[in-house]
Amino acid sequence: MEEKKSIYACYEELKQREINELKAAIKMVGGEFVFKRKPIVMVNRDGCYPHPCDVCITSVEMSDDDLLTIRGYESGDDTEEIFDVDLDDIAYSHISFITESIPVRTFSQETFCISRLSREDLENIGFDASDVDDNTMQNLAEKLGEDYCEQLFWSSLEILAESFGIPKKEEEDEE
Repeated sequence: MEEKKSIYACYEELKQREINELKAAIKMVGGEFVFKRKPIVMVNRDGCYPHPCDVCITSVEMSDDDLLTIRGYESGDDTEEIFDVDLDDIAYSHISFITESIPVRTFSQETFCISRLSREDLENIGFDASDVDDNTMQNLAEKLGEDYCEQLFWSSLEILAESFGIPKKEEEDEE
């Protein structure tokens, strides 16, 4: 016979899953995230009573020992005085609002996207792309990328890198 869990135990399991997902998201973005579009969560600043309030989350940081520091300010507070938010004070299911506000990176820190291709791009140069399937678009994007690399990529990269002041490596003397 399966042991019955209390609703409180179920909430605690859910909250731990939310915390683990937030930690994983913060690790993916390098251990810290500062929000431009601040998620709002319900927080019971003084425990369960008497002061639940909406808090705009400004940042989340994770220490080397996996401890989270969440900072925010009370929504509607004109001073926007930032304080540390205790994970235990965040309402059930609201931690996921924070996690969902962290953009998922689908590339490593070593790779950065420089372009994209859409059907709208084809329309903008006079083509009817309404019946072009995804496979054709993928093939077109790959060929366009190859063509760009063969013709402009390396020379443009060198010119732009120099204009950004990125120094070149010193060449080693071969003896």
